[in-house]
Amino acid sequence: MKKKNESKMAAVLVSMGLCVVALGAGMTYYTWSNVKEPMTAEESPASPVTVAKSPTLDTAKAQREQMSNDDGEAPDPTPAQEAKTTETKTTSEQKTTEKSTAKVQQTVTYVYPVTGETVMPYSVDKAVYDPTLDQYRTNDTLCIAAEAGTEVKAAADGTVAEIKEDDESGRTLVLEHADGTRTTYGPLAAEGMAKKGDTVKQGQTVGKLDQPTKYQAALGSHLVFAMEVNGERVDPTKKLEK
Repeated sequence: MKKKNESKMAAVLVSMGLCVVALGAGMTYYTWSNVKEPMTAEESPASPVTVAKSPTLDTAKAQREQMSNDDGEAPDPTPAQEAKTTETKTTSEQKTTEKSTAKVQQTVTYVYPVTGETVMPYSVDKAVYDPTLDQYRTNDTLCIAAEAGTEVKAAADGTVAEIKEDDESGRTLVLEHADGTRTTYGPLAAEGMAKKGDTVKQGQTVGKLDQPTKYQAALGSHLVFAMEVNGERVDPTKKLEK
């Protein structure tokens, strides 16, 4: 009985071993059947490859012009355009310099229009005594004593710019000079006086001295002389040469 049982047990073990072997073989077959062989070069799909092409010269120029137009900017000037621009700029600068040089005022010297004593000086910063008005006041002219009928000379070369009547200095003549200065002479007699627009030389007679007005009678016969620069009266003694 014991031997019979042992035989049955051995048969069971053998059966179990065969099952394990069969199961392993099946798994091995399944594994190998699902392994894919590497594809050949012919079977492998070709990957798309993009090769950048260099633009031609004409294409590059066209693209550059298009970019310039899109940006609203003009293309860089060519060497010929740059040379022309530089030449134009240089010419313009030369013309500007020439104009500036032409505007440089000339140096003008002035001499006394008559010879005599100063009876009332130029004084705008401090009041001086006026014997006619019997009071102190400022004075923007130079009053030089001279007898009526004395010839009054041009202080410098100039053009008669104006002739006017003035209550204080009488009939007055105004000369305009090359440096922009204006000189004024009065009171002058109507006879023998230069006319508006006349060109005179330094020392040339522009008129004869007339009697003083009632506003300056106490000073005696004298020339009322004035100098004006840029519309403002200046001290004649600082420019006059004796």
